Amino acid sequence: MPTVLGNRVTLTGRELPGRWLNPIADLPVKLPPMMSKSGYPVSRRELEPIFPVPLIQQELNPDRRFFPVPEPVKEAYLDWRPTPLIRARRLEEALETPARLYFKFEGGSPSGSYESNTAVPQAHYIAESGFKTIVTGGAGGLWVMAMGHAAAQFGLNARIYSVRQPCTDYAWGESAAKIWDVDVEASPSEKTRVGSHRLSTTGPDSGSIALALAEAYEEATVREEVKFAMPTLLNFTALHQSVIGQEAAKQLAAVENGPDYVVGAIGAGSHFAGLIAPFVKSRVAGEDVKLVAVEEASTPSLSRGVYTYDAADSEGLMPSVQMYTVGRDYDPPGVLNGSMRYHGVAPVVSALYRERYVEAVVHSQVEAYSAGLIFTRAQGIILSPSSMYTVKEVIEQAMRCKAENRDSVILFSITPSVETERSVYDPLLEGTMENRRLEESRLSRSLAHLRGES
Repeated sequence: MPTVLGNRVTLTGRELPGRWLNPIADLPVKLPPMMSKSGYPVSRRELEPIFPVPLIQQELNPDRRFFPVPEPVKEAYLDWRPTPLIRARRLEEALETPARLYFKFEGGSPSGSYESNTAVPQAHYIAESGFKTIVTGGAGGLWVMAMGHAAAQFGLNARIYSVRQPCTDYAWGESAAKIWDVDVEASPSEKTRVGSHRLSTTGPDSGSIALALAEAYEEATVREEVKFAMPTLLNFTALHQSVIGQEAAKQLAAVENGPDYVVGAIGAGSHFAGLIAPFVKSRVAGEDVKLVAVEEASTPSLSRGVYTYDAADSEGLMPSVQMYTVGRDYDPPGVLNGSMRYHGVAPVVSALYRERYVEAVVHSQVEAYSAGLIFTRAQGIILSPSSMYTVKEVIEQAMRCKAENRDSVILFSITPSVETERSVYDPLLEGTMENRRLEESRLSRSLAHLRGES
Protein backbone atom coordinates (compact mmCIF):
# COMPACT_ATOMS: atom_id res chain seq x y z
CA MET A 1 0.00 0.00 0.00
CA PRO A 2 1.21 3.54 -0.68
CA THR A 3 2.62 5.41 2.31
CA VAL A 4 1.47 9.00 2.85
CA LEU A 5 3.87 11.11 4.89
CA GLY A 6 3.29 14.84 4.83
CA ASN A 7 3.27 15.99 1.20
CA ARG A 8 4.92 12.81 -0.09
CA VAL A 9 3.33 9.56 -1.29
CA THR A 10 5.72 6.65 -1.67
CA LEU A 11 5.64 3.01 -2.77
CA THR A 12 7.88 0.15 -1.70
CA GLY A 13 10.07 -1.81 -4.07
CA ARG A 14 7.54 -4.63 -3.97
CA GLU A 15 5.01 -2.25 -5.55
CA LEU A 16 7.21 -1.54 -8.56
CA PRO A 17 5.11 -2.31 -11.66
CA GLY A 18 5.85 -5.83 -12.86
CA ARG A 19 4.35 -5.16 -16.28
CA TRP A 20 4.58 -2.32 -18.73
CA LEU A 21 1.18 -0.94 -19.76
CA ASN A 22 0.68 -0.39 -23.47
CA PRO A 23 -1.57 2.70 -23.98
CA ILE A 24 -2.03 1.80 -27.65
CA ALA A 25 -4.21 -1.16 -26.64
CA ASP A 26 -6.75 1.28 -25.17
CA LEU A 27 -7.08 3.40 -28.30
CA PRO A 28 -10.58 3.48 -29.85
CA VAL A 29 -9.02 3.27 -33.32
CA LYS A 30 -6.42 0.97 -34.83
CA LEU A 31 -2.97 2.53 -34.94
CA PRO A 32 -1.63 2.68 -38.52
CA PRO A 33 1.35 0.32 -38.96
CA MET A 34 4.98 1.31 -39.31
CA MET A 35 5.81 1.41 -43.03
CA SER A 36 8.95 0.47 -44.92
CA LYS A 37 10.29 2.28 -47.96
CA SER A 38 8.67 -0.41 -50.12
CA GLY A 39 5.26 1.01 -49.23
CA TYR A 40 4.26 -2.05 -47.20
CA PRO A 41 3.97 -2.49 -43.42
CA VAL A 42 7.31 -3.23 -41.80
CA SER A 43 7.91 -6.90 -41.04
CA ARG A 44 9.76 -8.38 -38.11
CA ARG A 45 12.46 -9.60 -40.50
CA GLU A 46 13.13 -6.05 -41.73
CA LEU A 47 13.67 -4.81 -38.18
CA GLU A 48 15.83 -7.70 -36.93
CA PRO A 49 19.13 -6.25 -38.24
CA ILE A 50 18.45 -3.10 -36.19
CA PHE A 51 16.63 -4.06 -32.98
CA PRO A 52 16.67 -7.12 -30.70
CA VAL A 53 13.64 -9.40 -31.09
CA PRO A 54 11.88 -8.50 -27.78
CA LEU A 55 11.77 -4.83 -28.77
CA ILE A 56 10.40 -5.74 -32.19
CA GLN A 57 7.67 -7.78 -30.50
CA GLN A 58 6.78 -4.81 -28.33
CA GLU A 59 6.75 -2.50 -31.34
CA LEU A 60 4.67 -4.70 -33.64
CA ASN A 61 2.02 -5.96 -31.17
CA PRO A 62 -0.08 -2.86 -30.47
CA ASP A 63 -3.15 -4.84 -29.31
CA ARG A 64 -1.31 -6.48 -26.42
CA ARG A 65 -2.06 -4.45 -23.28
CA PHE A 66 0.71 -5.70 -20.97
CA PHE A 67 4.31 -6.81 -21.41
CA PRO A 68 6.32 -8.28 -18.50
CA VAL A 69 9.26 -6.32 -17.12
CA PRO A 70 12.26 -8.74 -17.16
CA GLU A 71 13.86 -9.47 -13.79
CA PRO A 72 17.24 -7.85 -14.67
CA VAL A 73 15.38 -4.66 -15.65
CA LYS A 74 13.38 -4.75 -12.39
CA GLU A 75 16.62 -5.06 -10.43
CA ALA A 76 18.07 -2.05 -12.24
CA TYR A 77 14.86 -0.03 -11.81
CA LEU A 78 14.95 -0.66 -8.04
CA ASP A 79 18.03 1.57 -7.81
CA TRP A 80 15.67 4.54 -8.16
CA ARG A 81 12.09 3.30 -8.62
CA PRO A 82 9.37 3.64 -7.48
CA THR A 83 9.75 7.42 -7.51
CA PRO A 84 7.81 9.68 -5.10
CA LEU A 85 4.62 11.59 -5.78
CA ILE A 86 4.76 14.98 -4.08
CA ARG A 87 2.04 17.53 -3.43
CA ALA A 88 3.30 21.01 -4.35
CA ARG A 89 1.67 22.74 -1.39
CA ARG A 90 4.09 25.66 -1.33
CA LEU A 91 3.39 26.37 -4.98
CA GLU A 92 -0.35 26.14 -4.28
CA GLU A 93 0.08 28.70 -1.49
CA ALA A 94 2.18 31.00 -3.64
CA LEU A 95 -0.49 30.94 -6.35
CA GLU A 96 -3.35 31.12 -3.83
CA THR A 97 -5.15 28.47 -5.84
CA PRO A 98 -7.70 25.93 -4.61
CA ALA A 99 -6.25 23.43 -7.12
CA ARG A 100 -4.29 20.50 -5.70
CA LEU A 101 -1.01 20.02 -7.54
CA TYR A 102 0.82 16.68 -7.51
CA PHE A 103 4.10 16.01 -9.28
CA LYS A 104 5.91 12.77 -9.96
CA PHE A 105 9.61 13.39 -9.29
CA GLU A 106 11.66 11.56 -11.94
CA GLY A 107 15.03 12.96 -10.88
CA GLY A 108 16.42 10.06 -8.88
CA SER A 109 17.61 7.93 -11.80
CA PRO A 110 21.28 7.61 -12.83
CA SER A 111 20.62 10.08 -15.66
CA GLY A 112 18.60 12.45 -13.47
CA SER A 113 15.62 11.99 -15.78
CA TYR A 114 13.00 9.63 -17.14
CA GLU A 115 15.37 8.68 -20.02
CA SER A 116 16.68 5.76 -17.96
CA ASN A 117 13.24 4.11 -17.96
CA THR A 118 13.75 3.08 -21.59
CA ALA A 119 17.55 3.06 -21.81
CA VAL A 120 17.80 0.22 -19.28
CA PRO A 121 15.42 -2.25 -20.98
CA GLN A 122 16.86 -1.50 -24.41
CA ALA A 123 20.38 -2.22 -23.17
CA HIS A 124 19.18 -5.38 -21.42
CA TYR A 125 17.55 -6.78 -24.54
CA ILE A 126 20.59 -5.99 -26.69
CA ALA A 127 22.95 -7.70 -24.23
CA GLU A 128 20.58 -10.65 -23.79
CA SER A 129 20.56 -11.10 -27.57
CA GLY A 130 24.35 -11.56 -27.55
CA PHE A 131 25.44 -8.20 -28.96
CA LYS A 132 28.22 -6.11 -27.46
CA THR A 133 27.71 -2.61 -28.86
CA ILE A 134 24.81 -0.20 -28.76
CA VAL A 135 24.58 2.84 -31.04
CA THR A 136 22.13 5.71 -30.72
CA GLY A 137 21.59 9.40 -31.39
CA GLY A 138 20.61 12.24 -29.08
CA ALA A 139 20.63 15.92 -28.35
CA GLY A 140 22.42 16.21 -25.05
CA GLY A 141 23.68 14.94 -21.74
CA LEU A 142 20.57 13.27 -20.34
CA TRP A 143 20.33 10.58 -23.00
CA VAL A 144 24.12 10.20 -22.95
CA MET A 145 23.98 9.64 -19.17
CA ALA A 146 21.03 7.27 -19.42
CA MET A 147 22.55 5.22 -22.22
CA GLY A 148 26.02 5.23 -20.69
CA HIS A 149 24.73 3.93 -17.37
CA ALA A 150 22.49 1.34 -19.03
CA ALA A 151 25.29 0.07 -21.25
CA ALA A 152 27.61 -0.25 -18.24
CA GLN A 153 24.93 -2.17 -16.32
CA PHE A 154 24.82 -4.87 -18.98
CA GLY A 155 28.44 -4.90 -20.16
CA LEU A 156 27.90 -3.11 -23.48
CA ASN A 157 30.01 -0.66 -25.41
CA ALA A 158 28.12 2.49 -26.42
CA ARG A 159 28.53 4.95 -29.26
CA ILE A 160 26.31 8.03 -29.29
CA TYR A 161 25.96 10.62 -32.03
CA SER A 162 25.06 13.80 -30.18
CA VAL A 163 24.32 17.24 -31.61
CA ARG A 164 27.42 19.38 -32.05
CA GLN A 165 27.76 22.40 -29.77
CA PRO A 166 27.67 25.61 -31.88
CA CYS A 167 31.02 26.74 -33.30
CA THR A 168 32.93 23.87 -31.68
CA ASP A 169 34.12 20.34 -32.36
CA TYR A 170 32.41 19.09 -29.18
CA ALA A 171 29.11 17.29 -28.75
CA TRP A 172 26.49 18.06 -26.15
CA GLY A 173 26.96 15.55 -23.33
CA GLU A 174 30.70 14.96 -23.68
CA SER A 175 31.30 15.40 -19.94
CA ALA A 176 28.64 12.80 -19.19
CA ALA A 177 30.19 10.50 -21.79
CA LYS A 178 33.53 10.58 -19.98
CA ILE A 179 31.89 9.40 -16.77
CA TRP A 180 30.52 6.27 -18.44
CA ASP A 181 33.35 5.75 -20.96
CA VAL A 182 30.98 6.30 -23.87
CA ASP A 183 32.22 7.06 -27.37
CA VAL A 184 30.51 10.30 -28.43
CA GLU A 185 30.60 11.70 -31.95
CA ALA A 186 29.66 15.34 -32.56
CA SER A 187 26.86 15.35 -35.14
CA PRO A 188 27.06 16.08 -38.01
CA SER A 189 30.18 13.94 -38.16
CA GLU A 190 32.47 12.53 -40.83
CA LYS A 191 31.88 8.99 -39.58
CA THR A 192 28.74 8.42 -41.68
CA ARG A 193 27.58 9.15 -45.19
CA VAL A 194 24.65 11.33 -44.05
CA GLY A 195 26.82 13.22 -41.56
CA SER A 196 29.55 13.94 -44.09
CA HIS A 197 26.98 15.15 -46.61
CA ARG A 198 25.43 17.52 -44.07
CA LEU A 199 28.84 18.86 -43.07
CA SER A 200 29.77 19.62 -46.65
CA THR A 201 26.43 21.18 -47.63
CA THR A 202 25.17 23.08 -44.59
CA GLY A 203 28.11 23.14 -42.18
CA PRO A 204 28.96 21.86 -38.69
CA ASP A 205 26.26 23.84 -36.86
CA SER A 206 23.37 22.26 -38.79
CA GLY A 207 22.88 19.33 -36.44
CA SER A 208 19.65 18.15 -34.83
CA ILE A 209 18.44 15.16 -32.87
CA ALA A 210 16.84 13.86 -36.08
CA LEU A 211 20.21 13.99 -37.88
CA ALA A 212 22.01 12.36 -34.94
CA LEU A 213 19.49 9.52 -35.12
CA ALA A 214 20.09 9.20 -38.86
CA GLU A 215 23.82 8.84 -38.30
CA ALA A 216 23.36 6.21 -35.61
CA TYR A 217 20.81 4.31 -37.67
CA GLU A 218 23.11 4.31 -40.69
CA GLU A 219 25.90 2.81 -38.61
CA ALA A 220 23.56 0.12 -37.27
CA THR A 221 22.59 -0.87 -40.82
CA VAL A 222 26.18 -1.46 -41.93
CA ARG A 223 27.65 -3.01 -38.77
CA GLU A 224 26.25 -6.45 -37.95
CA GLU A 225 27.74 -6.48 -34.46
CA VAL A 226 25.76 -3.48 -33.17
CA LYS A 227 22.13 -2.75 -32.37
CA PHE A 228 20.34 0.57 -32.45
CA ALA A 229 18.65 2.25 -29.45
CA MET A 230 15.88 4.82 -29.80
CA PRO A 231 15.38 7.49 -27.10
CA THR A 232 11.76 8.31 -27.91
CA LEU A 233 8.88 8.25 -30.44
CA LEU A 234 8.55 4.51 -31.09
CA ASN A 235 5.87 2.39 -29.43
CA PHE A 236 8.27 0.48 -27.20
CA THR A 237 9.70 3.69 -25.72
CA ALA A 238 6.20 4.84 -24.72
CA LEU A 239 5.60 1.37 -23.26
CA HIS A 240 8.72 1.55 -21.07
CA GLN A 241 7.76 5.00 -19.78
CA SER A 242 4.43 3.63 -18.51
CA VAL A 243 6.09 2.81 -15.18
CA ILE A 244 5.71 6.53 -14.40
CA GLY A 245 1.98 6.63 -14.98
CA GLN A 246 1.28 3.29 -13.28
CA GLU A 247 3.08 4.37 -10.12
CA ALA A 248 1.44 7.80 -10.20
CA ALA A 249 -2.06 6.33 -10.54
CA LYS A 250 -1.56 4.08 -7.53
CA GLN A 251 -0.05 6.88 -5.44
CA LEU A 252 -2.67 9.44 -6.36
CA ALA A 253 -5.47 6.98 -5.56
CA ALA A 254 -4.23 6.92 -1.96
CA VAL A 255 -5.03 10.62 -1.49
CA GLU A 256 -7.47 11.65 -4.24
CA ASN A 257 -10.28 10.17 -6.33
CA GLY A 258 -8.21 10.76 -9.45
CA PRO A 259 -6.75 13.56 -11.56
CA ASP A 260 -8.81 16.17 -13.36
CA TYR A 261 -5.78 17.13 -15.47
CA VAL A 262 -2.64 15.25 -16.49
CA VAL A 263 -0.07 17.65 -17.95
CA GLY A 264 3.26 16.98 -19.66
CA ALA A 265 5.70 18.63 -22.06
CA ILE A 266 6.38 16.85 -25.33
CA GLY A 267 9.25 16.62 -27.74
CA ALA A 268 8.50 13.33 -29.44
CA GLY A 269 6.09 12.51 -26.62
CA SER A 270 7.09 9.13 -25.16
CA HIS A 271 7.40 10.43 -21.60
CA PHE A 272 3.97 12.07 -21.87
CA ALA A 273 2.54 8.81 -23.27
CA GLY A 274 3.92 6.93 -20.27
CA LEU A 275 2.50 9.43 -17.79
CA ILE A 276 -1.01 9.31 -19.27
CA ALA A 277 -0.98 5.54 -19.99
CA PRO A 278 -3.20 4.40 -17.08
CA PHE A 279 -5.71 7.19 -17.73
CA VAL A 280 -6.23 6.62 -21.46
CA LYS A 281 -8.82 3.90 -20.97
CA SER A 282 -10.99 6.03 -18.66
CA ARG A 283 -10.59 9.09 -20.91
CA VAL A 284 -11.74 7.11 -23.95
CA ALA A 285 -14.66 5.79 -21.88
CA GLY A 286 -15.84 9.36 -21.32
CA GLU A 287 -14.49 10.20 -17.89
CA ASP A 288 -13.67 13.86 -17.43
CA VAL A 289 -9.88 13.72 -17.16
CA LYS A 290 -8.08 16.14 -19.45
CA LEU A 291 -4.78 15.03 -20.96
CA VAL A 292 -2.75 18.12 -21.88
CA ALA A 293 0.41 18.06 -24.03
CA VAL A 294 2.65 21.14 -23.93
CA GLU A 295 4.63 22.16 -27.04
CA GLU A 296 7.41 24.67 -27.65
CA ALA A 297 6.16 27.56 -29.77
CA SER A 298 8.94 27.09 -32.32
CA THR A 299 7.99 23.47 -33.06
CA PRO A 300 4.20 23.03 -32.75
CA SER A 301 4.07 19.52 -34.18
CA LEU A 302 0.63 18.61 -32.80
CA SER A 303 -1.13 21.94 -33.11
CA ARG A 304 0.28 22.96 -36.52
CA GLY A 305 1.59 19.72 -38.03
CA VAL A 306 0.17 17.32 -40.61
CA TYR A 307 -1.06 13.84 -39.66
CA THR A 308 0.86 11.69 -42.11
CA TYR A 309 3.66 9.19 -42.47
CA ASP A 310 7.11 10.57 -41.73
CA ALA A 311 10.47 9.13 -40.70
CA ALA A 312 11.95 9.52 -37.24
CA ASP A 313 15.29 10.71 -38.63
CA SER A 314 16.11 13.71 -40.79
CA GLU A 315 17.31 11.71 -43.79
CA GLY A 316 14.39 9.29 -44.09
CA LEU A 317 16.54 6.21 -43.46
CA MET A 318 14.28 4.77 -40.79
CA PRO A 319 10.83 3.28 -41.42
CA SER A 320 7.98 5.80 -41.33
CA VAL A 321 5.24 6.07 -38.72
CA GLN A 322 1.90 7.84 -38.87
CA MET A 323 2.13 10.89 -36.66
CA TYR A 324 1.63 14.61 -36.42
CA THR A 325 4.77 16.16 -37.86
CA VAL A 326 6.06 19.47 -39.13
CA GLY A 327 8.35 17.51 -41.45
CA ARG A 328 11.71 15.88 -40.93
CA ASP A 329 13.35 18.62 -43.02
CA TYR A 330 11.90 21.42 -40.87
CA ASP A 331 14.68 23.43 -39.23
CA PRO A 332 13.26 25.05 -36.08
CA PRO A 333 14.77 28.10 -34.39
CA GLY A 334 17.42 27.37 -31.79
CA VAL A 335 15.56 27.43 -28.49
CA LEU A 336 17.54 26.25 -25.48
CA ASN A 337 15.54 23.06 -24.98
CA GLY A 338 16.78 20.84 -27.78
CA SER A 339 14.54 17.90 -26.91
CA MET A 340 11.41 19.95 -27.68
CA ARG A 341 12.63 20.82 -31.19
CA TYR A 342 11.80 17.36 -32.56
CA HIS A 343 9.69 17.34 -35.71
CA GLY A 344 7.16 14.60 -34.89
CA VAL A 345 5.05 13.23 -32.05
CA ALA A 346 4.75 9.60 -30.95
CA PRO A 347 2.07 7.70 -32.90
CA VAL A 348 0.03 6.91 -29.78
CA VAL A 349 -0.06 10.58 -28.70
CA SER A 350 -0.78 11.67 -32.26
CA ALA A 351 -3.71 9.24 -32.53
CA LEU A 352 -5.14 10.41 -29.20
CA TYR A 353 -4.85 14.01 -30.31
CA ARG A 354 -6.49 13.25 -33.65
CA GLU A 355 -9.42 11.61 -31.81
CA ARG A 356 -9.58 14.63 -29.46
CA TYR A 357 -8.68 12.74 -26.30
CA VAL A 358 -5.49 14.79 -25.89
CA GLU A 359 -5.31 18.59 -25.94
CA ALA A 360 -2.28 20.57 -27.12
CA VAL A 361 -1.12 23.94 -25.82
CA VAL A 362 1.86 26.01 -26.91
CA HIS A 363 4.24 28.07 -24.75
CA SER A 364 7.39 30.08 -25.51
CA GLN A 365 10.64 29.71 -23.62
CA VAL A 366 10.70 33.04 -21.75
CA GLU A 367 7.27 32.36 -20.27
CA ALA A 368 8.18 28.72 -19.55
CA TYR A 369 11.43 29.61 -17.80
CA SER A 370 9.65 32.34 -15.82
CA ALA A 371 7.10 29.79 -14.63
CA GLY A 372 9.92 27.40 -13.79
CA LEU A 373 11.51 30.06 -11.61
CA ILE A 374 8.23 30.46 -9.69
CA PHE A 375 8.16 26.71 -9.08
CA THR A 376 11.82 26.62 -8.02
CA ARG A 377 11.41 29.46 -5.54
CA ALA A 378 8.34 27.78 -4.06
CA GLN A 379 9.39 24.11 -4.06
CA GLY A 380 13.18 24.36 -4.00
CA ILE A 381 13.81 22.21 -7.10
CA ILE A 382 15.72 23.67 -10.06
CA LEU A 383 13.89 22.30 -13.08
CA SER A 384 15.04 20.87 -16.37
CA PRO A 385 13.98 23.03 -19.34
CA SER A 386 11.24 20.63 -20.50
CA SER A 387 9.78 20.55 -16.99
CA MET A 388 9.49 24.34 -17.08
CA TYR A 389 7.06 24.05 -19.99
CA THR A 390 5.02 21.53 -18.02
CA VAL A 391 4.97 23.82 -15.00
CA LYS A 392 3.97 26.81 -17.14
CA GLU A 393 0.78 25.01 -18.16
CA VAL A 394 0.19 23.69 -14.63
CA ILE A 395 0.31 27.26 -13.31
CA GLU A 396 -2.04 28.39 -16.09
CA GLN A 397 -4.54 25.69 -15.11
CA ALA A 398 -4.12 26.45 -11.40
CA MET A 399 -4.87 30.13 -11.97
CA ARG A 400 -7.99 29.23 -13.95
CA CYS A 401 -9.07 27.14 -10.97
CA LYS A 402 -8.50 30.17 -8.76
CA ALA A 403 -10.57 32.43 -11.02
CA GLU A 404 -13.40 29.88 -11.14
CA ASN A 405 -13.00 28.67 -7.54
CA ARG A 406 -12.46 25.06 -8.67
CA ASP A 407 -10.49 22.58 -6.55
CA SER A 408 -9.22 20.48 -9.45
CA VAL A 409 -6.50 17.86 -9.07
CA ILE A 410 -3.58 18.37 -11.46
CA LEU A 411 -1.01 15.61 -11.99
CA PHE A 412 2.30 16.24 -13.71
CA SER A 413 5.87 14.97 -13.82
CA ILE A 414 9.15 16.84 -13.44
CA THR A 415 12.87 16.26 -13.71
CA PRO A 416 15.56 18.48 -12.19
CA SER A 417 18.30 20.40 -13.93
CA VAL A 418 21.62 18.58 -14.11
CA GLU A 419 23.65 21.75 -14.73
CA THR A 420 26.50 22.30 -12.26
CA GLU A 421 28.56 25.29 -13.39
CA ARG A 422 25.73 27.61 -14.41
CA SER A 423 22.09 27.86 -13.47
CA VAL A 424 19.64 27.03 -16.24
CA TYR A 425 17.89 30.26 -15.27
CA ASP A 426 20.95 32.45 -15.95
CA PRO A 427 19.85 33.60 -19.44
CA LEU A 428 16.43 34.56 -18.04
CA LEU A 429 17.83 36.38 -15.00
CA GLU A 430 20.53 38.09 -17.08
CA GLY A 431 17.92 39.35 -19.52
CA THR A 432 19.53 37.69 -22.53
CA MET A 433 16.81 35.12 -23.19
CA GLU A 434 14.29 35.83 -25.89
CA ASN A 435 11.48 33.88 -27.48
CA ARG A 436 12.30 32.33 -30.82
CA ARG A 437 9.34 32.88 -33.06
CA LEU A 438 8.11 30.32 -35.50
CA GLU A 439 9.33 31.14 -39.02
CA GLU A 440 6.21 30.74 -41.10
CA SER A 441 8.11 30.43 -44.38
CA ARG A 442 10.14 27.45 -43.10
CA LEU A 443 7.06 25.75 -41.70
CA SER A 444 5.04 26.39 -44.84
CA ARG A 445 7.74 24.84 -47.04
CA SER A 446 7.99 21.78 -44.84
CA LEU A 447 4.23 21.26 -44.58
CA ALA A 448 3.81 21.73 -48.34
CA HIS A 449 6.39 19.02 -48.90
CA LEU A 450 4.49 16.69 -46.55
CA ARG A 451 1.26 17.34 -48.42
CA GLY A 452 2.93 16.70 -51.77
CA GLU A 453 2.50 20.31 -52.87
CA SER A 454 6.14 20.86 -53.72
